[in-house]
Amino acid sequence: MSGGLGALDTTVLVAYTATLAGIGWWAARRTHRTTDDYFLAGRSIPWLITTASFLATCISALTFVGTPSEGYGADFRYLFSNVGDIGAAIFVALVLLPFYQSHKVTSIYAAVEKKMGQLTRRACSGYFIATRTLAATVRIVAIAKVLEVVSGGSLSFPVCVIATVTVILLYTTAGGGRAIAWTDTMQFCLLIGGGVVALFYIAAHVPGGFGAIVEAGRHAVKPDGTVYDKFNFLEMFKARNMGLFFLLAIWGFFNSSAAYGTDQDMVQRLLACNDERKARWSLIISGLVSIPISGLFLFIGVGLYAYAKTHPALTAGMTDNDFIFPRFILTEMPHGLRGLMLAAVASAAMGSSDSALASLATAFTVDFYQPIWGRGRSEEELVKSSKRFFVGFGLIFIVLALLMRNLDNLLWLAFRMVAFTYGPLLGTIGVATLTNWKVDGRKVLGMMLFCTLVTFGLEMAAWYMTAHGTTSVFWQQLHATYWRLYVIFGALAVPAGCWVMRER
Repeated sequence: MSGGLGALDTTVLVAYTATLAGIGWWAARRTHRTTDDYFLAGRSIPWLITTASFLATCISALTFVGTPSEGYGADFRYLFSNVGDIGAAIFVALVLLPFYQSHKVTSIYAAVEKKMGQLTRRACSGYFIATRTLAATVRIVAIAKVLEVVSGGSLSFPVCVIATVTVILLYTTAGGGRAIAWTDTMQFCLLIGGGVVALFYIAAHVPGGFGAIVEAGRHAVKPDGTVYDKFNFLEMFKARNMGLFFLLAIWGFFNSSAAYGTDQDMVQRLLACNDERKARWSLIISGLVSIPISGLFLFIGVGLYAYAKTHPALTAGMTDNDFIFPRFILTEMPHGLRGLMLAAVASAAMGSSDSALASLATAFTVDFYQPIWGRGRSEEELVKSSKRFFVGFGLIFIVLALLMRNLDNLLWLAFRMVAFTYGPLLGTIGVATLTNWKVDGRKVLGMMLFCTLVTFGLEMAAWYMTAHGTTSVFWQQLHATYWRLYVIFGALAVPAGCWVMRER
């Protein structure tokens, strides 16, 4: 089947974009008198919409593109990181989220200030802004790569980046939190529906259907000729793999606790809910649902592996596994369905990027602009400034995405980026939430920076040693697997330091 987009595909994509613009226009008709109205929709979002919006924020183009890549080139090991999601969702729902809700804050870091002072608040907010900006940019890179492949090179990578960010800005800047909640709901449904459609289409074109896909996964072959089982559930429970299993589960708990409970991007979806108790249930449900969603896209990757065995042209000349699913959509799926799948990919990217953009504008407006430069300004003036910050962060996304063009293995790259900051952020907010310790803000900031510099230094050393062919098992394993300990280290080291330095 020929590549490229047909008239039917273009029609589907135009209809998708028009729907986003329509929702943004509808939300913009509501009056945004305060930053709470603009960013949190006046805390009026129904809980089912909150759940869908939260899931759309969690699921990104990295899930839609990177997870099938993981299933195609590796195995189901990534799924075990989701085991910790359930415990993390329960912990955040019962401990951290009620803490934020009780203070009625727009920025969650304002609640930290009430316990640990203004400097700590700004340190946490600054950490979030740096982390989310980089992680969101990786998502923009992922969708731009897909669009570049799909267009057959007629759209350059820079054009794809600019177009993606521009579309996101069109509805987020106009409609604020309300537009994001409702567009995220549409995008979540399209994302999951697209994944299911893709899986059944692949199975229908693999001789033997689902049974053949499972068989191919159970007897997969690595590039070096080693035979292995992609569905290595039982393998993970063997004695030699138990350490890795527990590492993935514990890392998943700490990483997801930081993502769900200390990241303004995630928590902002929950704070917009019109029922605080149901918002907590939205979070728990999201933690449970994350496992089957990851399983769906991993299985799509296995299906693509089985498909490529009988259709070798699919992978001819391919050097990056991240392109396997986009290439399949472009070259193997019929017109119309191809457009639907591309809309699903766009939904995956926009569902996480739009909320990232909103949360960055929220944190900067409320934690930095309002108390430093915007003193005495009315709420209406702050809302106008917030819209300018939306555009400003959008421009930052574009610049950074262009610099990150040549990065690959995007799924794990996004996790590595947050590994240096999520731990200190979780540790600091844990101290604010669970203790009554009084610690000087400069000491807290010092502990956060210390943890970040130590972990980043270790990672750079491990990367350098590995890139230069070291035979040291320590550096090889640190770079390949044990970088996950960085989050855990920061989450435990900051509270330990605060305990030592607390006022007695």
